[in-house]
Amino acid sequence: MNSSLLLGLTPGSLATQSVQSYLRLRLSDVAIAVIPTIEAQEVVMVNPHQLTLMPNMPSTVLGLFNHRNRVVWMIDLPQLLGFPALSFDLRQYAVVVIQVAGQLLGLAIQQVEGLSRLDPSSIQSPVGAVEASLVPYLRGCYLYDQELLLVLDSAAIANSNNLKPQVT
Repeated sequence: MNSSLLLGLTPGSLATQSVQSYLRLRLSDVAIAVIPTIEAQEVVMVNPHQLTLMPNMPSTVLGLFNHRNRVVWMIDLPQLLGFPALSFDLRQYAVVVIQVAGQLLGLAIQQVEGLSRLDPSSIQSPVGAVEASLVPYLRGCYLYDQELLLVLDSAAIANSNNLKPQVT
């Protein structure tokens, strides 16, 4: 299906619209999220042996890894958002590295599915469209080619209380 038709645009008018590029992230068998490519530093593959586990951290925090001589916290993004956790026996994790307030954060996901060009003005409120537990982590939702895309809020994810150390 032509994405310009889905967005309610006529062919040829796409160039006049404010369209941005988004990275498509597979969270689970049924969920796909997107993040603006301008917020993604890069996508890397991380071997589980490269991770340093940290004590007293929630299960959503997979550990730390060294990337380009910088320490990066790596989180299980699907688990943080309420989807099934990533398997511990993966050979490699697909990780989207984002930077929020000068700090790097690695979002481990099932896989990166490529790019989508979306009109940000067509992002709709997630309230009522998704489970309430997802709403704090989203900028909104986007219907693209008959599938609902979750538009992530990087700052909300990075500042989640569910990533803070657990006090014992």
